[in-house]
Amino acid sequence: MDFIKKKKIKSWAKYYSGNYFLYQPKTVEEIKKLLSENTKLIPSGGFRSYGDSAINEVIINSKYFNKIIKFDEEKGILKVESGITIDEMIKFLLPRGWFLKVTPGTKFATLGGCIASDVHGKEHHLEGCFSENLINLRLLINKDEIVELDSLSHPDLFQATCGGMGLTGFIIDAEIQCKKIKSSNINFNKILNNSIDEVFSCFEKYASANYSVAWLDTVKIKNNYRSIFTYGDFCDKSNLKLNNNIRLNIPFHVKLINNVSIKLFNYLYFFWNSLNQKKGKINYENFFYPLDKIKNWYRLYGKNGFFQYQFIAPKKNAKEAILEVLNYLNNINHLSSLAVLKLHGKQNSNYISFPISGYSLAMDFPYSKKTELIFNELDKIILKFNGRVYLSKDTRLSSFYFTKFYKNFEEVIKVRKKYKIFNFRSNQSKRIGIND
Repeated sequence: MDFIKKKKIKSWAKYYSGNYFLYQPKTVEEIKKLLSENTKLIPSGGFRSYGDSAINEVIINSKYFNKIIKFDEEKGILKVESGITIDEMIKFLLPRGWFLKVTPGTKFATLGGCIASDVHGKEHHLEGCFSENLINLRLLINKDEIVELDSLSHPDLFQATCGGMGLTGFIIDAEIQCKKIKSSNINFNKILNNSIDEVFSCFEKYASANYSVAWLDTVKIKNNYRSIFTYGDFCDKSNLKLNNNIRLNIPFHVKLINNVSIKLFNYLYFFWNSLNQKKGKINYENFFYPLDKIKNWYRLYGKNGFFQYQFIAPKKNAKEAILEVLNYLNNINHLSSLAVLKLHGKQNSNYISFPISGYSLAMDFPYSKKTELIFNELDKIILKFNGRVYLSKDTRLSSFYFTKFYKNFEEVIKVRKKYKIFNFRSNQSKRIGIND
């Protein structure tokens, strides 16, 4: 087993950093040995967590659990180890005419991270979360026991694991259902909107499209907010070609994100899109993973990194909730550098999975102490509208708001006690009060 004492391990958003013991086991037996020493630890995959959900004094990284075990090419069922990335799965699947039914906004997330976060994407309104295409998984829950489970055999453990932020054990491998495709390109359509009403109407009008998303300008203009709504689906016929675009690299930290640059970029981005084509074909990487084209893009926020605040509100009052959040941020002149709006479908039964039937908004901000205080105020607004904040993007949520947002959280604690899961915890779980 590789053991590294790193001086500093940072979260993806670079806010959390510190000295941690990092283990990179090559076998399940090596993980069992760590657990037998009663170590408090947390699994980690691709180090893409925005906050402290995969940080603890001891971290076990799934780097060596990255193999493709088998693939049923007729049914599209893929069995892989938990450390494999979205990118690696796509490189295997796409030339064979298959793709993931649900994918997050980065191809560098691992399978284990996708399950632990119960990730969603531009297709949630139709396909749901990642767990809804999960056939089964193997979970190491303590030093003695590996459980093979699905939603029927161990429903409580399944519901606590999917979206459970790694607190029920180390995911060894899993089988997932994939979708058949005929092309590596997406047919897309863009619609420019000058008001919140217009973009919400677009989501409802094109709800049958498999993928939909909107870029939102958080700067108030003429008492409203502009947006660019995009919807699409895989082409019916084309080449099944992997995309190998060269990635741009931000070589050093340079703090370019501030209110002035945000206003300028948003104006130019909206104007550029007004001149550009509104429909056409785009490769899957540019459609699903646009930010992955820029290596180390977080460096644009400076050495202190950034925060992302992603919340969701029920459909009946989502527009009102989003407007209140945006108006509050404009009133205090604290603008988001990037804002992404998505429609969500039916809520699943997982205990602390994020999506509910409604709309989510993800916003990025340069790190500052002021931003942390502002987020506390946003929490109050989200609670008023019966919404919740996404744990996978969380860096500072209090235990009070966590228990209000996720009212079934005690079920996770019950499952951990029932199955004798005592070793797994993170800095986040300690902060939000989910430990035994």
